Amino acid sequence: MSKIIKYSIYTLVSLGSLCVYSENEADIASSHFSTTNWIVLIVFLLGTTLVGELVKNKDKGLDAFFKGGNNLPWWAVSLSLIATKTSVATFIAVPAFVFSMNGNLTYLQMTIGFALGNILFVYVLLKEYYEEGIFSPYDFIQNRLGVKVSQLSRTFFMVGATMSQGVRLLGTALVLSVITGQSTVVCIGIIALFAVIWSYIGGITTVVWTDAIQFVIFIFGACFALFYAIGDIPGGFGEMMAIADEKAKLVILDLSLDPHKTYTLWVGILGCTFFEFGSNAVDQVVTQRALCCKNLKEARKAVAFSVIGVATTWIMAFVGIALVAYYNINPLSDIVQASISSEPDRIFPYYVVNELPNGISGLIIAAMFAAGISTLDSALTALSQTSIMGVGSLIFPKLKTMDETKVVKISKIAIIVWGVILACLAYVFSFFQDGGLLALGFKVPGYAYGSLIGIAFLALMRKGNFTGIMAGSMLAIVAIAVMHYDGISFFWWFPVGAIIVIIVALIQSKFSSNTI
Repeated sequence: MSKIIKYSIYTLVSLGSLCVYSENEADIASSHFSTTNWIVLIVFLLGTTLVGELVKNKDKGLDAFFKGGNNLPWWAVSLSLIATKTSVATFIAVPAFVFSMNGNLTYLQMTIGFALGNILFVYVLLKEYYEEGIFSPYDFIQNRLGVKVSQLSRTFFMVGATMSQGVRLLGTALVLSVITGQSTVVCIGIIALFAVIWSYIGGITTVVWTDAIQFVIFIFGACFALFYAIGDIPGGFGEMMAIADEKAKLVILDLSLDPHKTYTLWVGILGCTFFEFGSNAVDQVVTQRALCCKNLKEARKAVAFSVIGVATTWIMAFVGIALVAYYNINPLSDIVQASISSEPDRIFPYYVVNELPNGISGLIIAAMFAAGISTLDSALTALSQTSIMGVGSLIFPKLKTMDETKVVKISKIAIIVWGVILACLAYVFSFFQDGGLLALGFKVPGYAYGSLIGIAFLALMRKGNFTGIMAGSMLAIVAIAVMHYDGISFFWWFPVGAIIVIIVALIQSKFSSNTI
């Protein structure tokens, strides 16, 4: 129990110091975050930390730390998958996109791809992963295409994951910044500290169960915010929709073939499907959860059921509609309007803190805060596993024969190191928010994940060699850079990158076999 006390003290001291800071700041967004809300926030995080300690796998081995001993129930894994994919970015970026000057509901077209990508993973690669009893998709690639290709795929993952998780860390920091008035740097540091602690406690088992708790709070918080906002609008739902229609916020379908447009039906069906398939199949942050189930049947249920996570996106989009109507009737002050215009991702946290009842607002903010940490701690676990068991075991072969408890300790040190790296990246990304967190969160991993998806398909076909795959990957990166420069929608980067890698690798492989 001494560990629980230690983690709890760290948590309490960190939040307590922030509370003191917020009381000394005359910040427009933190002025209504009452003592009651602080109590709710602190109790929530202390309770989550306690749960993380109680549910952790008591086995000290690698299988327990990284795969939960393959003994986690499918429904908990499914809720964890949903929580990871929605995260705090969905809670603040989707309403912000709808609320923004040119925003509407066209982002919801992406949910088609989110659903199709899950189905594609269930029937294409999940069975192969379970039959080979692997720790990660990079082990699968190594079994099929060799060590060099697997190391290339691990490199792509670590680059893509650190960049995307840096964005998510920044998103959570912005939420905390709104409610405390503290600088983004301070908030990034606090969140990274909590994420490291939660990851350190019990590996993937702790991550999955705490994620499941967060999901329940997510849904409650999102629904409460939506119905409360509608209740505060004279005329209710009808008036809300009338105001939204007047401001052209209800546009949901865009059949444009212009590749420069980000949210169109074709992007949702094709580009976003590849993106979601990649997130499930080759991103260890997500795949690690699917590999924690008891068997393939349970894993398929977990991944398939997680499709309901798109409901969260729809709820948050209509929260954005409600905010449009609410602040049309109750205009923001000039000072607040200027602040929101410069950082639109702050609008929903601002509404929660300033308009919702005490206690409820604290619970919702705590849920968003913990969601960001849960997403981040799962990334830390995945990055630790990939860097130590994948890259590290090849550089230092002794890791393969070392006692598992020692390897787990080394992996925990890696968690701390990755926590520092992600914190630094989040700080850098804070200077590049011109497109909003929603766009930034998809763009930053685009250069790496297109190639990674292509490599996964080649592994499935047992085709290609390192030379061809490397050439294809470099060409894919160049092509994506050109698309980026030309303003092509970032969702197209994923299928284009994958197709280039596959074609180049197959051609090179065919040419090599013909010259032998």
